[in-house]
Amino acid sequence: MIPVLTSKRASELAVSEVAGLLQADLQNGLNKSEVSHRRAFHGWNEFDISEDEPLWKKYISQFKNPLIMLLLASAVISILMRQFDDAVSITVEYRSEKSLEELSKLVPPECHCVREGKLEHTLARDLVPGDTVCLSVGDRVPADLRLFEAVDLSVDESSLTGETAPCSKVTAPQPAANGDLASRSNIAFMGTLVRCGKAKGIVIGTGE
Repeated sequence: MIPVLTSKRASELAVSEVAGLLQADLQNGLNKSEVSHRRAFHGWNEFDISEDEPLWKKYISQFKNPLIMLLLASAVISILMRQFDDAVSITVEYRSEKSLEELSKLVPPECHCVREGKLEHTLARDLVPGDTVCLSVGDRVPADLRLFEAVDLSVDESSLTGETAPCSKVTAPQPAANGDLASRSNIAFMGTLVRCGKAKGIVIGTGE
């Protein structure tokens, strides 16, 4: 089965290696049959966001844990400490879900994808690992891409890194020592904005 590559791993590999692992045809793209097969396994290119649940319900649900009930039966101090810890964990979980919702709003509804040798205007949610995507100025990146062509490309990654200056992008493999997102200069991340230039990239992972 076709794997989903992490951005770190894809960044370290040569384009030919990434294409080989994903069984991707850089110029002609995937055929419709292969797209359907991959989607059946990987799912749609969209985030799986659970229905919004009030914060107080998240807090109450923590007490369904038998361990919590055991602690409640012990000392008052232990109870208070545990409640504080739970409140912190609930807040972190709640903020994570909200961040995911905000990121999903940045994903474009449509994109340009090469399939069966033709450039198509398609829904971003239809993308699968191994698809070839074309980017130009003003485009939102529809999925995490390992770039294999880049002409004067700079991308606004402020939604991910907080950096206001656009990042210049390249196609060469990046050293394994580079651990932060900003250093993966051959990856175009889902939801980021193309400020300048044009590019092509292989989808290495989808929303689900």
